Amino acid sequence: MNKLTLKRLDIFTPISKDQSISNEEFDINNFLHFPILTHDDGSIWKHGSLYLLSKLKNYQKPSPKTLDSIATDLKHFKEYCDNENIDYLIAPRKVLRPTYLYRSHLQQLLREAKISPNTIKRRMSAIVGFYEYLINIEGVEFKFPLWESGITSISYKDIYGLQHIKQVKTKDVSRVTKKLNNISIDKIEDGGKLRPLSYKEQETLITNLQKINNTEMTLSFLIALTTGARIQTIFTLRKKHFEKELNDCDDLIPIKVGYGTSCDTKFQKIQNIYIPKWLYYKIKVYLNSPRYQKRKDNAKHIFKNDSEQYIFLTNRGTPYYVANDDPYRADYKEPPNGATVRQFIFQKLKSIDFSFHDLRATYGTNLFDKYMEQVQNKEITLSTALINIKERMSHSSLEITQRYLKYRENNKIKQNVQFEFEKKLERLYFEK
Repeated sequence: MNKLTLKRLDIFTPISKDQSISNEEFDINNFLHFPILTHDDGSIWKHGSLYLLSKLKNYQKPSPKTLDSIATDLKHFKEYCDNENIDYLIAPRKVLRPTYLYRSHLQQLLREAKISPNTIKRRMSAIVGFYEYLINIEGVEFKFPLWESGITSISYKDIYGLQHIKQVKTKDVSRVTKKLNNISIDKIEDGGKLRPLSYKEQETLITNLQKINNTEMTLSFLIALTTGARIQTIFTLRKKHFEKELNDCDDLIPIKVGYGTSCDTKFQKIQNIYIPKWLYYKIKVYLNSPRYQKRKDNAKHIFKNDSEQYIFLTNRGTPYYVANDDPYRADYKEPPNGATVRQFIFQKLKSIDFSFHDLRATYGTNLFDKYMEQVQNKEITLSTALINIKERMSHSSLEITQRYLKYRENNKIKQNVQFEFEKKLERLYFEK
């Protein structure tokens, strides 16, 4: 992991009898505990340190504590960019703007209960200030804007208790919704702290996807909801995985993924995911559609065997996620890793607060509720249900599967499970 070192120096302007120092830019002679950001090799991070130094030109000087807080936030941002191979001085495409990528990273930390909403506000405020300095003072130019500005109205009371309304400028990268502030601490630990979506939220999600009418996102989200597959698995599926001829007796179509299959899994573990027949069929239809053909024709990288092409491509023909064994992986300066999908959630699905990984836990709770109905009807035992869930979700241990049982018990959620939820998803998808 790339790290910066935060050092603190006492800055003094020397004045002697034999030397007169003219200080036109700064109206102070000293500043104690000034933060300096240095790389592992001892070199100073130029832009970050110059921005901190510019703060001393303000009429109202920041306290050492305030400046130290800003430096710490800049340090966190720069380390994130270094570790993700993000050039913070370049915004080559709208979806790859460093401000949005970093905000998505902070949102994920919030969902995992590692930081608070106030931390997001503070860190993004520091980053916005940093970029405003780069643009206005250093003259750095970016191909795409680093945020979208707007105006909103806020109400407040004055010292006499009277209500007032004033308009303030806002930036979307600094926004933290009330839903984020009220995130439940009740989550499931399954490769991260995950929050299952309620049935109502799932219905809202599918309805919103239908309105947006992005075929690739709709199909990929449905795979997540009906298989529990992770983002790297879903977006590295290939055409060859959907070449099977369907039979009337098929309800679930198994697809082998993991090492040697061209489809990534966590730790490249070999496993099966099971796609409902109706969804498998819709994907086969999509792969023969003009929309997919156009995206495939735009692809820069052509595989020797056409069946190795990804099923989900952007309109530029780029995969949303590049597999570990992709022969063209080295050609990418920044191999796609699902950032476009996360940005889609942030920009288009604002009415629901969730991460793509939460859909895995959502599938797990749907599956759990389905099996619990059978347990209650004494069709199967609880142990059999847990073993089946463990197999379908490819958990490494039964202990992880039991966390879904504990989640339901802790939350005491009354679920409407008189139907198989996959059937309702199918009906919602085909509703006009």
